[in-house]
Amino acid sequence: MQFFYIDYMNNGKKERNIGFLRVENDGVSIGLRGVPLQCGNSCRVYAVNEYDERILMGEIAVRNGYSMEKLKWNDKVDFVHCMRIEIPLYGSRKGICVLRDDVPQTHSTEKTADVPPEAQNAVSVGKAASRDTGVAVEHDKSYAVNERTSQDNAGCQDIYDEIHEDKWQQLMKIYPQVHICPEAQSIVIRPKDAVILTQQYHELATNSFVLHAYYNYRQLLLFRYTEGGTAKSNIKYYLGVPGVYYEREQRIAQMFGFEGFENGEARMQQDADNKVYKGCFGYYMKRVEI
Repeated sequence: MQFFYIDYMNNGKKERNIGFLRVENDGVSIGLRGVPLQCGNSCRVYAVNEYDERILMGEIAVRNGYSMEKLKWNDKVDFVHCMRIEIPLYGSRKGICVLRDDVPQTHSTEKTADVPPEAQNAVSVGKAASRDTGVAVEHDKSYAVNERTSQDNAGCQDIYDEIHEDKWQQLMKIYPQVHICPEAQSIVIRPKDAVILTQQYHELATNSFVLHAYYNYRQLLLFRYTEGGTAKSNIKYYLGVPGVYYEREQRIAQMFGFEGFENGEARMQQDADNKVYKGCFGYYMKRVEI
């Protein structure tokens, strides 16, 4: 099981996040929010294969801008050969979810030959994580991930230099924004961006739990909650690490200092019942400061 975000594209430019995609062996579960009224009561969903052919998977019902349905893979396309999911909305607007950038090995064997060993190790970490809910992987593979992250850290200071006095407002200009919780603002970051946090949290850039989740889901979220006013004492920041909730993973998360879990699926659908349940997708949360 893997999770991906669906981007709202207008004339080839991303404007916001419009939902998520949960990929399973037998199909995909699609959750949409904020679907434009012009789309009507349904949207068609297409799978695009390695030959750039669009294959209709089916239609999903839309009610009040929201949708949550599962579509099955068919005899023309499956997860192995699906490069992306497209959901035409109206005009030039559509939802895009990229599942992979590389052509499956069954159609291109030359590409993997030139991949550096450290990159192959990083990919293997992601695959191992997805098989075991995205967090429990072999410790020896984490060293390859850590090595890759240390190389990324070379550009951290450039990002830090751009942060001005109103730090959060500046961060919102630099990083993509997503809307998961109505009571919180959130931005998409990477492990190397831990430099924007106060110094005591810089070690999160090489935290094994964070890295395993990042290389499986390709994103982390930084949340800003405002409770009872905008005074500094009422503002709290949390690092959200994506994953699927299971008691075993929750215990592992706690070992790495992540004290809570936010049900992302319920938040995306504005479900009043945010109860955490086995198998739900969301974010393991850790309190941080910027």
